[in-house]
Amino acid sequence: MFSRRIIRSAPSFKLNGFIKKNIHQSSVRHNCKVYELRVYQVKPESVKPFMELSKEWLHLRTQHSVLIGYWTSEIGGINDMVHIWEYDSLDHRAKVRQALASDASWIANYFGKILPMMTRQENSLLVPNGEVNLNQQDLKGVYELEVFNGKTVDRPDDKLLGSFTGLIGPLNTACNLWFHKSVDDMVDSLKKVNTKGSTATGHSRLLMPTPWSPLK
Repeated sequence: MFSRRIIRSAPSFKLNGFIKKNIHQSSVRHNCKVYELRVYQVKPESVKPFMELSKEWLHLRTQHSVLIGYWTSEIGGINDMVHIWEYDSLDHRAKVRQALASDASWIANYFGKILPMMTRQENSLLVPNGEVNLNQQDLKGVYELEVFNGKTVDRPDDKLLGSFTGLIGPLNTACNLWFHKSVDDMVDSLKKVNTKGSTATGHSRLLMPTPWSPLK
């Protein structure tokens, strides 16, 4: 858990009304992108077979919707698999989930096998808070996932791929996805962050891209 010194603020809103309004809008406006953040905690003895199965069979999942990135959590979570999926709307997500439930190959070759390997599954729904730059095929490095409540630091020297507001899941939170060329660059950035502004609470992860992740 990081205490973060900051400038940019996470939105403050009446949550129930916000959710109802945006769920309605998302179901009507099919060009309104939504993103699902998923975290799977895998049993220590199952990490290797989980990775092997994912490398071989996850293409069955990406046939249904767009995978933004798939990482292992190096720090900020142990044996956690973190992935982000893009949908055109909540209606689109519902149709994808329905299609997956009837995809016999997906269930038999992959999901039915990894399900016993996991001790926990978590997900949350995110909406963009401004411009996102997630189609970055030329990157090679490490990633920082920052989930916070309050204000984040202005970090002009770091590469922000996406800033999001939590719609369903943890309440009144925002989420930033950062790219760093190396772990040392990330650490140097966080040292600078902790010398600025006031403090806010949150959680961040050091993420390492998997071989099948679009973001490398």
